[in-house]
Amino acid sequence: MGWRGGWAVSLLVVGVGCGGALPEEQTEAGLAQEPTSAPEVTAEALCLPTAAGTQRVKTILPPSELGIPRFAMGPDSFESFQGALHFAVNFEDGRRGLWRSTGTDAGTTPVRSFPATDGTATPRLSQLTATPTQLFFQAPDSVNGLELWVSDGTTAGTRLVRDLTPGAEGSYLTHLTATGSTLVFFREVFDTTVFTTRYELWRSDGTAAGTVRLRDFGTRVDVSYLDAKVGNALLFFVRELEGAISLWRTDGTASGTLQLKRLDAGPNTFPNDVRTSGALTLFKLDESSGLSELWKSDGTAGGTLRLASFGSTRSMRVLGALGAYAYVTTTSYSTQYMVLYRVPLAGGNPEPVFTLPNDYASQGAAFPYLDAVSQAPGGSRLYFSVAIGSDGPAPRDTQLWVTNGTAGGTTLLRRPLSLSDEYSSPVYAVADNLVFFSAYDPATGIEPWVSNGTPGGTRLLKNIGVQPLPDPSSYPREFFRQGSRVYFSAYDDTLNAQLWSSALSNTCVAPEDAL
Repeated sequence: MGWRGGWAVSLLVVGVGCGGALPEEQTEAGLAQEPTSAPEVTAEALCLPTAAGTQRVKTILPPSELGIPRFAMGPDSFESFQGALHFAVNFEDGRRGLWRSTGTDAGTTPVRSFPATDGTATPRLSQLTATPTQLFFQAPDSVNGLELWVSDGTTAGTRLVRDLTPGAEGSYLTHLTATGSTLVFFREVFDTTVFTTRYELWRSDGTAAGTVRLRDFGTRVDVSYLDAKVGNALLFFVRELEGAISLWRTDGTASGTLQLKRLDAGPNTFPNDVRTSGALTLFKLDESSGLSELWKSDGTAGGTLRLASFGSTRSMRVLGALGAYAYVTTTSYSTQYMVLYRVPLAGGNPEPVFTLPNDYASQGAAFPYLDAVSQAPGGSRLYFSVAIGSDGPAPRDTQLWVTNGTAGGTTLLRRPLSLSDEYSSPVYAVADNLVFFSAYDPATGIEPWVSNGTPGGTRLLKNIGVQPLPDPSSYPREFFRQGSRVYFSAYDDTLNAQLWSSALSNTCVAPEDAL
């Protein structure tokens, strides 16, 4: 599993065999080409949340026996269901639970608890996926192993859907996706007769009788772990072992499960960087030659098109779409500079927008790479983090950037973020003018930060970590908006990672009152 993907060589290959310097080898000033216009700003505007409005919701887990904050098993798999936050809690002793929260201590309660199971391997309760009336998830018990469960939000209404792999062995399920009132998912089974994985597409209405296999893809294909949701359909990639790769679509019905387009007939081509902006999904295909291609899909065969190709002298990564353009970054293997490009969604040549500075480009291994990307629903800005590599596993620098698709609107907001190779800073855009992330400061360690998209409006949200531990950081994770709050997990003075939230408002306070 975990393969990536590709297509045949495009007629448009940027910066290969064209003569002269590659764009990455030009000066930053020579690359600052301003697009004619920036996308319109969306209506929602939120104020920077305050430290006073950022509080622990409830102490759920006991002190960790691991004693390593960055490895703490805090609340995760956040999902919105019936107007409340639902999430998974996995205890170090093997117990698990489905929980819900309305943002208060009293309103944060377990929905269903699962006792520890026998054995050294402890499957997690995970993959919470909500339809309008049901919440699906995976959970283990001693009789059925790890299987599909469903909940209506009550303890009595939380039950096993079906034991897909009879007995205590359990099932390996992936791609859990709500398609209207139905759940679709893949069941992966290792076939011992041919020693490879069999991929089966299933659907469920929450009943045992209504949980059925839609299609058996057999053992002669791979199904990528990457996917996208467009409307009420799941898009996924299927690669034949002989090499052909195709984009598929399912709406949870047999007739609505079909191959949209064959993307490439060649071997060793893999998908990567699947990003959805509204009704449009962008992705890239990587070929063994080093060529990378940018594609778009609206979930139809006619709307699945190749937009551009980028040559093997650089690494291309996909950011997302703003207005009439897709945005990508390319990083030259020789110069170690990253360039922001825009690509017309209607067709046309990629155009360089901005070159990101690299203070370490002349100091050996200092390759910039994209780490995280976030865009608010309907947003006209892209927030992204960039890491600068080193000779070791940990990056030498990490940076948070924002762009509205113009050179003047591409801005460095904060450096550094996390400099650990064992914890990567999350980036979560709530609105065009509000993003949550984590950043490092010598005085506090790694803590939650917020930004309104300007350097002056970028600041520490709250110092949650405990002094004087060897590591004072709270390592925030799982930023997730539910209503007027953003929830996250953070390691605090309870000596474990607990559920925290930060209140959102469009009534702003003065900056000096915020901290």
